Amino acid sequence: MVQNEQMKESKLERSIDIFLQAEASRLLEMIPSANHLSNMAQSLNERYYIRHRIETVKRIWFTSRTDAISLAEMILEDYEAARWWSKYIHQELNHDLLYLRDLQCHGLSQTDIKNTPPFISTLVMVDYIETEIKRVGSIAAVAYSIWVEWNSDKISGTVVTRAQNHYSAAFIKGSKAHVHIDINEDHYRVMLRVVNKLLQSKDSNIIFVLLYNFTNLFANYFTELQEYTKKDCPSFAASHQA
Repeated sequence: MVQNEQMKESKLERSIDIFLQAEASRLLEMIPSANHLSNMAQSLNERYYIRHRIETVKRIWFTSRTDAISLAEMILEDYEAARWWSKYIHQELNHDLLYLRDLQCHGLSQTDIKNTPPFISTLVMVDYIETEIKRVGSIAAVAYSIWVEWNSDKISGTVVTRAQNHYSAAFIKGSKAHVHIDINEDHYRVMLRVVNKLLQSKDSNIIFVLLYNFTNLFANYFTELQEYTKKDCPSFAASHQA
């Protein structure tokens, strides 16, 4: 029985990995600038980088709520999966502190971040997660985390190295700690374990539909981020230090 479960999980992992590789390529075809933070050949656009970090914090705050909603649903769907999920979302709840620490180096306080209006694309994404939780259950929130953790595994280390080379080690302590936590806790594999358990009572295609839609939603985000970067207004650090 255990061996069968491991084989199912391994097959699911391969399928999701292949699918997300294709989705990563599709995202870059739609929004070539989406690879700016990991493109070592380009000079780092500071305005782009800082605003991205701000929105990362906003997403953590917003998805902490949808994670909590999904946990309540998952407890009814699969209690064992809910144990794993609850540990993960508890850890994620505190990850804003890591990015807030880095943003302080850019002259931004937590109040500054709270007073920064979120992107429309972020609000749409969070609304999608909550709507899908009501429609298909907790797997909607897990799919978001799979998308994020897979991409984090692939590019976060490069993004941190790039930012460190541009600024200094002091500016990326929080981001670097986040990368180590994801690796040490093996968050991506935990998400695969959760989704494999949930799919025992669902059509397996649902996870791929959700991941496809999250690629589209992140394409909207990176489009909005790029448009923000082009705007003729002072940087966040400069405006808050004035």
